[in-house]
Amino acid sequence: MKSLLFLLTLLITQTAKGSDTLSCSGKTDKQGKKHGIWLCKSNTGQLIKKEHYKHGELSTWMLFNHKGQLVQSRNRKGKIRKYNPCGC
Repeated sequence: MKSLLFLLTLLITQTAKGSDTLSCSGKTDKQGKKHGIWLCKSNTGQLIKKEHYKHGELSTWMLFNHKGQLVQSRNRKGKIRKYNPCGC
């Protein structure tokens, strides 16, 4: 599971259009570094990941499942939190 999440993170954050199934969009600063909120969506338009950058450095992120429910997040201090969207 961890390796799958790591691979997904690499594919999503590699470039603005890292692969043919995922694409990320957002703004850049004057130096061309990612800045502000970046949204990563699948080729069907479903939100997969929401990232927040500060001048090229990833600050926080949220990972969503196929139903659009929050399943994992990372805060500014680097703490990763997992969510149980089914309520089990």
